[in-house]
Amino acid sequence: MQRLDPSEREVNIRAGAPRSTSRLAALIVLLLPTLASAQAAHPQLVGYYAERHASNGDYPLKQLATNGAAGLLTQLNYAFGKISQSRCQLLDANLELKRAYSASDSVDGAADSTDPNQLRGTFHQLQELKKQFPKLKILISLGGWINSEGFSDAAHPANVRAFVRSCIDMYVHGNFASGIHAPGIFDGVDIDWEYPVDGGLIPGRPEDTKNLNVMAAEFRRQLDAVRPGLLLTAAIPATQEDYKHYDLRTLGRYMNYINIMAYDMHWNGEKVTNLHSALFHDPADPSKPPEDTHFGAHAVQDFLHTGVPARKIMLGVPFYGKGWTGVGNANHGLYQPAKEASKSSPEYRNLKAWPGSADRQFYPKSATCSIWNKGEFFSYDCPEALQAKRQYVRQHGLAGLMFWDMGQDTSEADLLKALAAK
Repeated sequence: MQRLDPSEREVNIRAGAPRSTSRLAALIVLLLPTLASAQAAHPQLVGYYAERHASNGDYPLKQLATNGAAGLLTQLNYAFGKISQSRCQLLDANLELKRAYSASDSVDGAADSTDPNQLRGTFHQLQELKKQFPKLKILISLGGWINSEGFSDAAHPANVRAFVRSCIDMYVHGNFASGIHAPGIFDGVDIDWEYPVDGGLIPGRPEDTKNLNVMAAEFRRQLDAVRPGLLLTAAIPATQEDYKHYDLRTLGRYMNYINIMAYDMHWNGEKVTNLHSALFHDPADPSKPPEDTHFGAHAVQDFLHTGVPARKIMLGVPFYGKGWTGVGNANHGLYQPAKEASKSSPEYRNLKAWPGSADRQFYPKSATCSIWNKGEFFSYDCPEALQAKRQYVRQHGLAGLMFWDMGQDTSEADLLKALAAK
C-alpha cells in the first residue's frame, strides 16, 4: 500500500466512532483554517545552495551563518546529488567529504580533523550549520539541468525501488563512503528532474510521466519507513509546455512541497528582450501564445486547478537575471530588439554593483525588475519585486517562497532579507 504524506490523509468522522476520536477529528477540521492562516502569515523560505559556490569560494557555507541567512531560512536544498547507473552518487566526493577546512573558513571556527575516516568537506560544514541552527532543514537536491540524465533509467519500474533505496542509504542514513558514516545531515530529498518526456540536455521517454509518479510514491514510502517527518519535494517548471508532462495531482499527494520554478520563462536566446520572472501578465508584452502565459501566477493557478493544495505550493523566484546586449534604451530596454545574449555575470550581487547611472526599473504590474546600461539589458528580481511576491504568497495561502540560489545573493543576503521582511 502506498503511504501518502500525512497531511493528505483524510479526517473521517464515522457514525458510531468513539466520542473522543470524533471530537479530535472535529477539532482538527476546525484547526485547519487556523493552520493555513499561520502558514500564510509566516511563509516557508526555501533556498537552493549550488555546490559550485563552495568549490570556487565565492559564497562559502560559513557565510550563511555569519550573514544571518541560515537563521532566516526554513530549508536549504543542497544542489546537487547525481544519478549514475540507476543509483544515487555523490557529485564531488572530494569536495563533499574530504576537503579540509581551516578554522577561519569553517562554520564552527574549528579546523577539520586530519583523520581520513572523519567527515570533512561541505557535508561537515552542513552538519555544523545544523548544530548552530537546529530548526533549519537540509535536503539533498537530485538532478538539476546538468545532472538529470540518469532519472529516466532510474525511474524505470525495474530499477526504481533499488534506486530510491540507494538515495536514502547514502543521504538519509549517511553512508557516504567506506568508513564515513554521518546520519542526520539531510532531512529528505528534493527531486529536480529537468525534464520528464521532453528531456533537457538529453531526450526523455513517453513513459517518464508515469514512472515519475511511481518514483515519488516509492520515495514517500521509504522515507516514511525510516522516520515520519522526512521531507520529499520536487522542482517543476512554470511554463505549460514543460509542466504538461507532470501528473501534478498525483505528485501533490506524495510531496510535502512542490517548488514552481517561476523563472527562466523567457530566455536570452530570444530576439526581443522580455521579463524572465514576471509574476503577472503585462498587457504590453508582445509575446504570442503560448509565451503569453509565461508568468508565475498563471502556473500557480494551473497547479491549483489540477488539485495541488495551496499549502504545498512554493513560488520560486530567481536571485539572478537574464541579459541581452545590443539593446536600445526605448522603454528602458524592455520589449526591444536585441543582438545576442549578454555574457555579463547574471548574479544579483553583480547586477546590484552596476553603476548608479544605470536605468533601473521596478514594474508593479508584473512584479519584477529590469536594468539597462550602455546597450545591455537584464531582467531580474529586485527587493521590491520579492516583497510583492511574498505578499502574493500570503494572500493566496501558499506554502512559501523558494529561490535559486543562495550564492547569487549579496554577501549581506539582501534578497533573502527582502523575502523574510514582514
